[in-house]
Amino acid sequence: MAPVIDVSRDELIARRTEVLCRIELSASEFERARETRSLSSDEWEAKEELEEIAFLLGDED
Repeated sequence: MAPVIDVSRDELIARRTEVLCRIELSASEFERARETRSLSSDEWEAKEELEEIAFLLGDED
């Protein structure tokens, strides 16, 4: 069985900010990029992580 990791909402929000900073895009810029072009490998990794964070936060897309 996989270990359970307890992460607070604030930690998830901070991680989301870190991910966006790493790819040097704001949330709206990244959303626009996702809709209009192919993502780089770094952006693809960010997309996956941001989707996981959104799921954990209960955000709806």
